[in-house]
Amino acid sequence: MFFSGLQSKIPAFLTLLCTLLLLNGCAAMYGFKEDPKVSIADIRIQEVKALEGVFLIKLRILNPNDVALDLHGIDCDLEINKRHFASGIGDSNQSVPAFGTAVVPVEVYASVLDMIASVADLLHTAGKIPSKDEPVPYTLQGKVRVGIHGFKKEVPFKSTGELSLKGLSQYR
Repeated sequence: MFFSGLQSKIPAFLTLLCTLLLLNGCAAMYGFKEDPKVSIADIRIQEVKALEGVFLIKLRILNPNDVALDLHGIDCDLEINKRHFASGIGDSNQSVPAFGTAVVPVEVYASVLDMIASVADLLHTAGKIPSKDEPVPYTLQGKVRVGIHGFKKEVPFKSTGELSLKGLSQYR
């Protein structure tokens, strides 16, 4: 008799428990109102090998929220002049303060074939060898993994602009 009354209350208890856990998760993301903004702060040549080039991109992450965001990783693709150029992934364990910024380094890898195709495309569209003073359009897109109070969220981003080849140099 005692167990039959208990069996009818277990589903209600489990439903209540699940609801409380769900609400707790929503409350933990409270304060996350806007997605972070991601843009290129700097790009440098790391290394050029026989089949690939390694570039270090420094990404500026802007946090427009009133809570700090914990960064847990970035996955990105870089297009230059509307052509895929490089891809990279970075494990970033740092925090972006509320209404603040952080610079996150990400290594991206470009195949030599993609680099040659990009240069050939630039030559074709410009009709001449572009000077280092002429900016080229870029599109950076990907996902940044952010967390608040232990809860993580994957946020897509897309950033466009122009890169100056003037400052592109190899790190020593």
